[in-house]
Amino acid sequence: MRIGSVASLWLMAGFFFSAATQAAETITFAAAGDTMLGTDLRKGARGLAPGDGKDLLKPVWGIFKAADVAFLNLEGVFADELPQTKCGPKSKSCYSFRMPTRYVAALKHAGIDVVSNANNHAMDLGPAGMDLSLRTLDAAGIAHASRYGDEARLRVKGLTVAVLAAHSGSCCLNVNRIDEVVAAIRKADIEADLVVLSVHAGAEGYKARHVPGKLEMGYGEERGDVKKLARAAVDAGADLVLGHGPHVLRAMEVYKGRLIAYSLGNFMGYKQFGTRGGYGGTSVIVEAELAKDGALVSARLHPMFLDRLSVPHPDKKKRALKQIRELTRSDLPETGVKIKQNGRLQWSVKSQPESSPASKK
Repeated sequence: MRIGSVASLWLMAGFFFSAATQAAETITFAAAGDTMLGTDLRKGARGLAPGDGKDLLKPVWGIFKAADVAFLNLEGVFADELPQTKCGPKSKSCYSFRMPTRYVAALKHAGIDVVSNANNHAMDLGPAGMDLSLRTLDAAGIAHASRYGDEARLRVKGLTVAVLAAHSGSCCLNVNRIDEVVAAIRKADIEADLVVLSVHAGAEGYKARHVPGKLEMGYGEERGDVKKLARAAVDAGADLVLGHGPHVLRAMEVYKGRLIAYSLGNFMGYKQFGTRGGYGGTSVIVEAELAKDGALVSARLHPMFLDRLSVPHPDKKKRALKQIRELTRSDLPETGVKIKQNGRLQWSVKSQPESSPASKK
């Protein structure tokens, strides 16, 4: 990434420029995967958390609030009374999520700064639901990346951060059209100091834990070659790639100095997401510190487990670390990260390709 020249402490023509005018040396991100705060479509009020869900994420408030930018993938729609347009009246295998608009305060209380709406539940209530959901996020002061042209821009510690989002549906950048995603990243890279790509892609379920390195299918739909897409994104100028969608954890790698998390798994699915069997009930919050040129400085995984209501809690058993460690060793032996017992990530600079990411330099 090209960063405009940053003034250091200097004295000229009687004017003193303090260090406060400089852009930050690093920015920290805290990111989580698929999140849904409850739905009143199937069970009415019984499908919603008490207290408007404000305490749902309380066990992890500290992690999000300590970061400069806190992100998650928002599954479902913020809306009141709008009917769902997705599932038939007798369907047993179709899911639509509608969260009352007042539940957006739960994200605000947790310290969330930006969300992705580019996923297979963003249009559960049709275009009207999408519009209302985005207006609800706007009113709460939470940025969002979703529809074409709906790129989130944040000004953080003197730097501009652009967040783009892609998935396999028709509303947004499409994971199956890599050239389209690359073009959007290059455009954002011209104006922003840091570019983050959120990717909702890949097959779903415990059989989809591995990164296959080829086109994946889900319910008869093409859901991208996530490895090819993520690396092309970094080549185009993305500084952090955050994957989600399979509802299970996947491997992680550092490619050309940039962190790629291929799936952050389930994070919150109040009374909806399945947590049995171990894989759907383990999760992480990834904390990544990026230099102002976008290079990864440090990273840490905070392991989580989801209780029977699919609410996240810090996991002392660190099951997520073991899962990601094994998956990374299997799927990405050359560029995969190593995970210490405390969750800190290590990576080998020698294993990285010689060429650097495309940039504005």
